[in-house]
Amino acid sequence: MMAGFRASGAPVPIDYFALRPAIQNVSLSPDGKHIAMRRLFTKDGNYVIEVYDTAHMDKKPVRFGAKKMEIVGYQWASPDYLWVTFTQQVRKKIQGVNRGVFELKSALVHISGKKPWKTLPDDARLFDVLVNEPNKIRIYTSNYYARKGIEGKAISDLNTPDFYDYDLRSGRQHLVLKGNDRLGGYVSDAEGNIRGASELDMSKREIVYYTRGKEKGSKWREFLRYKIEDYDKYGQLGIRILGFDPEDENKALVLAHNEHDKAGVYLIDLNTGKFLETVYQRNDVDVQGGLYTPDADKPSVLSGFWFYKDGKQRDEFIDGRMAAIQKSVDAAFPQTRNTVSSCADDCRLMVVFTQSSQDPGTYYLISNGKAAVLGKRNPLVKKEDLGKERFVHYPARDGMDIPAILTMPASGKPPYPLIVLPHGGPWVSETRAYDEWVGLLTNHGYMVLQPQYRGSEGYGIRHWSASFGQWGKTMSDDLDDGVAYLVKQGLADPDRVALFGWSYGGYAAMAGSERKPQIYQCVVAGAGVSDIDKIRSD
Repeated sequence: MMAGFRASGAPVPIDYFALRPAIQNVSLSPDGKHIAMRRLFTKDGNYVIEVYDTAHMDKKPVRFGAKKMEIVGYQWASPDYLWVTFTQQVRKKIQGVNRGVFELKSALVHISGKKPWKTLPDDARLFDVLVNEPNKIRIYTSNYYARKGIEGKAISDLNTPDFYDYDLRSGRQHLVLKGNDRLGGYVSDAEGNIRGASELDMSKREIVYYTRGKEKGSKWREFLRYKIEDYDKYGQLGIRILGFDPEDENKALVLAHNEHDKAGVYLIDLNTGKFLETVYQRNDVDVQGGLYTPDADKPSVLSGFWFYKDGKQRDEFIDGRMAAIQKSVDAAFPQTRNTVSSCADDCRLMVVFTQSSQDPGTYYLISNGKAAVLGKRNPLVKKEDLGKERFVHYPARDGMDIPAILTMPASGKPPYPLIVLPHGGPWVSETRAYDEWVGLLTNHGYMVLQPQYRGSEGYGIRHWSASFGQWGKTMSDDLDDGVAYLVKQGLADPDRVALFGWSYGGYAAMAGSERKPQIYQCVVAGAGVSDIDKIRSD
């Protein structure tokens, strides 16, 4: 039966959920005159980039791509150039470390499609687009390793890069900052100055944070250090710089626990490392990151903070303009989580991405308040094909509160067959959004429970640290207790329960198969850890 004529209530073909997104990475050029996106036209094809004129969206786009090239990403480098990242086959077989069959490459591509691609060194990566200097970008390379005579260092593992300003017209590059073998986690300010870095000092078992001034030649200076063992004060997070004070270069806003259970936002003195002021904090969940202005034609600055409340991302703005824009977008799309991914002309022109647990995602171009659909990530999966989710809490056997995402089947009546789906990590967050696995399983009649077991991020230090030494123990109790909770509620059939996960979730599935009493009729471990001692030794 053809996709467009699927019988009402019939399960969606499994391969629909395995399809790669038909459209992604949609963004406006720095001058707002063009919009680019990655598109996939066939199941087995390669991604291409399309560039449209925003004033004439009905005109044929300029298209980039080739049969033997897989475009994996791009960024706007200027109003006229894209930094394109792609893979190509360069060898017939693996010839050594970092000498595989395929290699990741980058090139600068003129949006007219009429100029040759400017191929860049294999180790070059884009660090920042200098909006105030439209013909320059900041890149980083592994020249540090070349100076030290180290070969085969993967750029993905690069912790000590050299930074250069690259001229898009001449191809010349100017050294901005030399790397070293101690620092990583570099952070720049709104003007593009590299101002923050961190170090893991294993000789002292300490994490050290550094800053430097805006002036050329400024030296790194330490402003804070703490012992790795002080996790009860700093958590997994440590200190994360969200933005530098534009009025005082010795102050910054940071995300930290500051000896509280829940992470919050603080103003810190970069001379003394002292926390000066609490800017935003919650008692129920961690603040988890910063929000930044999406203007393609202006430097990006901190506009607010985000956190997960009841499993959904919530925003707290400190920028009145962005708060008003988000409010108007949410009013236009009330059933989805909405993100303004880029905008121009003071956000009169916007790219908005909408998504929910029942919507794989849609991209819109909004011009002066009028919205036009650019494309859907998975047009073959419909809202009615997917189950509805809700956020629940249940008690573990030792009394700890376990939050969880519970998604009901798209059809059927309780008690349902249940699949427990623990996330990987395990020290990560999980949010209520479209998930291919959950969509597939609920479409085929299964109820899915995604426990935020102890160790999950976002619920404070106590919830996170309760996982220490508890793989296969209380962490697995949290999964089993979720099953018991749903059985007691009359929602789950105790004779039809499965445990399925990837990475740490795969370990949990294997551990679940050995636990007593045995409550699972099936376990599925994807890329699971089966030997903890070997993982540690490796």
